[in-house]
Amino acid sequence: MHTGDLATIDAEGYCNIVGRLKDMVIRGGENIYPREIEEYLFRHPKIQNVQVFGVPDEKNGEELCAWIVLRQGEYVTEEDIRDFCRGQIAH
Repeated sequence: MHTGDLATIDAEGYCNIVGRLKDMVIRGGENIYPREIEEYLFRHPKIQNVQVFGVPDEKNGEELCAWIVLRQGEYVTEEDIRDFCRGQIAH
């Protein structure tokens, strides 16, 4: 997949994520493990599912992207997520 995930597709066309092609993102010379970021984000009470992966970036080589699914009826902004992470995980 384009996200760097390994997946299978069943006979009905459903995609199941089964692993990661790459376990580390190098952002501006810093090694970042997406799984660690995901595990922290799963602690947020409004987040149901999350996937963090690297995307190409001209300045840093790679940048992190988080795909987040909220629990039904919940709402958060990007800034809410940033505030939740601030001071808890590396910038």
